[in-house]
Order: sequence, then C-alpha cells, then structure tokens
Amino acid sequence: MSSVSHIAHETREIKIKEQVNIKNKRGKELTFSLVDTPGISTKIDYEDFIKKGLKKTEAKKRAKEATKGVIDSIKWLDDMDSVVVVLDATKDPYSQVNITIIGNLQARNIPVLIAANKVDLKKANIEAVKAAFPQYKIVGISAKYGKNVEEFYEQLFALAK
Repeated sequence: MSSVSHIAHETREIKIKEQVNIKNKRGKELTFSLVDTPGISTKIDYEDFIKKGLKKTEAKKRAKEATKGVIDSIKWLDDMDSVVVVLDATKDPYSQVNITIIGNLQARNIPVLIAANKVDLKKANIEAVKAAFPQYKIVGISAKYGKNVEEFYEQLFALAK
C-alpha cells in the first residue's frame, strides 16, 4: 500500500485499508482490514539518509517521521489479531530488528506468519529464515513477481482460521 524506494523508511505513517478481500483457487474467501505499518527499526539516524543523497533538512525530517512511525507501529500491535512479518530473505534473519519484532509478537501471543520476500534473488536464503524462526510458518515469496502468492494466501487463511 505504500511507496517503496532504495532509501530506508519510505513508509513513515500507518496506512489502513478496510475490507480487503482475497480468494484462493478453491473459491474460499477471506475479508480483513490491512494495517500497513512502517518497518520497526532499532536505529534511525538522519546521517544515513544524507549518505543516500537527501539534504540535511530533509534527512532530519525523515528521521523524525520514521521514529514516530516506529513508535506508532509498536502501539498498533495491541490491536492486531494476527500479523504478517515481511522479512528480506537476502539479509541476516538474526538481525536485532527481527528478533525485537518477533519477540514482541510472541510476548503478546499474536499469531504470526512470516513472508520471506525476494526469493527471486540468488542471495535469498529461505532456509536461514526457517532456521531462525522455527516456531512460525514461513512462506518464501517474491512480491515483485508474485511468486508463491497462492501458498501465501493459503497460509493467511490458516492463520485467520
């Protein structure tokens, strides 16, 4: 629902879409409200945005907005029935951010489905993601190419029961 760019924290505000409806191949339907939150991060430094080409004023503004977005995202967890955590399958799944997110969800007893994105890339390592979070169902997807969307939908149906 949000824009994507090569610069971190493109999504800085929570976006809500009511009445999202998906249908699987067997005709089963699931309707839900989708809450797209900024990625939860443990470090937001305006200097990182400057390194990506933003001017200092814009970088500071983005860092402030990103920090607020992370705080809002954590607050929203109290209202979730289930959560899909989207991880980059080309990166280390043991990063502090992932451990923080998963630990927070586990402590709140919120059902989780992990979507390991970017499986279309050679660097993707779905097995590393599975090893890091064996307590959860993990679906390897390519959001860019729509790979494994049906399996992802099936797991959404199972998560929502």
